[in-house]
Amino acid sequence: MGIKEWAAKAPVATFGEFVLRKDGVEKLKGFGRESQGLDGVTALVESGEALESRVTLTRLIAIGLFAFAAKKKTGGTSFLLIEGPDFAWTQEVKRGDFEKAQTFAAAVRMASKVA
Repeated sequence: MGIKEWAAKAPVATFGEFVLRKDGVEKLKGFGRESQGLDGVTALVESGEALESRVTLTRLIAIGLFAFAAKKKTGGTSFLLIEGPDFAWTQEVKRGDFEKAQTFAAAVRMASKVA
C-alpha cells in the first residue's frame, strides 16, 4: 500500500467507537467494525441539559404553572447520534467529552455534505 492509498484510508476524525474516513463512517465492535457510506448521514449530540430545560405536558398537568420553575431530577447525560438512511448508532458522551463529541458530529455533517 502506497502513501496515497494509506492517506485515502486514514481516519479524518475519531470519537469513542466511531471513526470518520473520507468515504464513510465506521463503528468499531470488538475486533470487527461496521461501515456505512456518508450519503444522507447526519450526526448530533443531544445533551441532558437540553432535556432538563424542556417542560413536558405530563409535568405541566401534574404541577401546573410551577412546572416552569421545577427542575427535573434526571438529565446531565449526553448522547452522540449518527443516523443514515439504513442505520442509527448512539454512544453515551461523558461530561468532559461533550466538546469532542460536538466536534466529531460537525465533522461527520461536513463530510456528508461533501459526499
